[in-house]
Amino acid sequence: MGNLIIKKVIYSGEKYSFESPTLTSGINIIVGDNGSGKSTFSYFIEFVLGGTIPFFKKGDDGDSSKTNNSKYRQIKDDKNNYVQLEIMINGCSYTLKRYIGKNDILLEDNGTVQILPLTRNVNYAPRTFSDWILEKLGIEVFELYLGSISWLIGFKDLFRLLDHDQDTDPRKIFKAPPVDNYVADSSITRKAIFETLVGLSSEEYNKAFNLLKKHQAERTDAKSFYDNFLDRNASLSDDIENENRKYKEANEQLEKLFISRDSYQRDNSNSPDKTEILNKIQTELIELEVKLSESSVKKNNYEIEKSKLERLLINQKDEISQIEKIIFTHDKLNLFALEICPFCMGKITKKEGVCICGSELHSTDYEKFVYKSSEYKDILDHKKKSIKALDIAYESYKSEVNEIEKFILDKNNLATSLRSELKSMIDRITFSGNSQLIDRINDKILEVKTEILELEDIIEQITERNRLKEDFERKNSTYIATDIRFKEIQSVFNQNNTETINEFNAVYSDLLSKSSCNSNYAEINDDYMPYIDHGIYKEKSTVVPIRLMYYFTLLSLGLKRDTVKHPRFLLIDTPEEAGIDTSNLKLNLKLLDRALELSKNDESEPIKDYQVILTTGEDKYPDEYSQFVKKVFSKANNEYILKEIE
Repeated sequence: MGNLIIKKVIYSGEKYSFESPTLTSGINIIVGDNGSGKSTFSYFIEFVLGGTIPFFKKGDDGDSSKTNNSKYRQIKDDKNNYVQLEIMINGCSYTLKRYIGKNDILLEDNGTVQILPLTRNVNYAPRTFSDWILEKLGIEVFELYLGSISWLIGFKDLFRLLDHDQDTDPRKIFKAPPVDNYVADSSITRKAIFETLVGLSSEEYNKAFNLLKKHQAERTDAKSFYDNFLDRNASLSDDIENENRKYKEANEQLEKLFISRDSYQRDNSNSPDKTEILNKIQTELIELEVKLSESSVKKNNYEIEKSKLERLLINQKDEISQIEKIIFTHDKLNLFALEICPFCMGKITKKEGVCICGSELHSTDYEKFVYKSSEYKDILDHKKKSIKALDIAYESYKSEVNEIEKFILDKNNLATSLRSELKSMIDRITFSGNSQLIDRINDKILEVKTEILELEDIIEQITERNRLKEDFERKNSTYIATDIRFKEIQSVFNQNNTETINEFNAVYSDLLSKSSCNSNYAEINDDYMPYIDHGIYKEKSTVVPIRLMYYFTLLSLGLKRDTVKHPRFLLIDTPEEAGIDTSNLKLNLKLLDRALELSKNDESEPIKDYQVILTTGEDKYPDEYSQFVKKVFSKANNEYILKEIE
């Protein structure tokens, strides 16, 4: 378990500067009027730890006139400006520096400097700042999956439960992600953040889960390839030995035909030299005709596949158009809310496990045909991506057809030339044998060669089918074995997690019962979101303690249990939302002491190192905490966070 402590916050530019006093472990309070810079102080910390701060973004040419928020004009107009943090992780000192407008961190570690990017690039930047800080904190980087999308959990994600900011609606508990989309703020992402910090996510479990997903995807792909092959070759023979036998017999027959024809021509020609040349031209012409036949078959197959793809493209575009219309009508008319019957428009009384028609539902035969607007959007995005793949395949077949047509044209021209040459030479040769017999032999040679070509194709397809079948069976066996192993790990994992969740609920319920929420019962649900007093309505101001106690509980568990990965760091920016009065705000903040006490496993046990940085207004913190005030910004005294450099 790692521990993060911020020692100093520094801003430096050509026009403005700031340097905080030395911050310590324990409680640190930054006091200031609205607009004096206390929120900026929090943004500085988040920015250097890899966060995205929209207020710090410059215009395309660095001109702040291109941005909407003038509150941070000093930072956006400044030049060569950066924010620097002096931090400690597990007792080791590091210096982090990030320039405004840049997406990399300069890291100094015991005199050694390295630059780590914030965004991962497999080829050019496989290691990021997030990897570094998570490694120092002892947190394993692992992959998350949402449908076909996967991504690595990062420190910026975990920071959403380390930063109690004032911009996020307190009812959402988790700090809002920098990009508001269904992936960044999905339930699976929030659950992964909570599980990682509370230690519910283990390295062994994550590796087993990722391995299961990998083998599942490989099995699905292998089955898809195998099934598609069977669909295209439904009448393919199962007896490869018989096909090999026929292939061998056809080659033996072809060899005998060549010997018979050459022998007969030599015995019945009075021009041996020309006969040899004639045989060569005939052989070349036969081989050319076989290639033309093969190419024609291949072209026909490609034309069929191209036609199928063309129809698929048309159907896909029609489906996309329909889904876009569905999304529009869904949002405008709320057609699929399932609160009214789509047929009689009467109100629906929902029953668990029963369809709208009254039939009993079974998970084995239930299929969903009505989706939410967001689900239709997911389907739409997937279909648009599939169109790109279809376009590429269509263009590939089109290109192949063009190449084959060019090949056929060239070979036809060559065949015409060879036939002309052959006719001219035959006219000059005196042949005393039976020419009709030779023609029949040549026709038979062409027939046998065509048969050999077809047999080669059949054998190749049977071999490919067997390979695909073996590949699927092997990957299916691997998946089954991985699934069994994963379920064993999951069973132990769930048992350990139950103990941790129960402890979280005990601390959370204790804190909320003493807060201005004054609850009788509190716990978290399966999505790790608060469930207070069995869902009884609470006044709006209670959302402040509900969220704040959630963060205090995480800190308390981080101090109490070694298995918890919480870095024992908490940044709290002005928790005054939702109309809470000052007295209740002070009461709630003072419960930090209670959270610290609950972190002890024994009464005499000392509290481990931790850090809480609180930015708040004058007289909006407990009187007992005045000793923890490290800095005061005052508009009346013209004391702002940034000072102009003279």
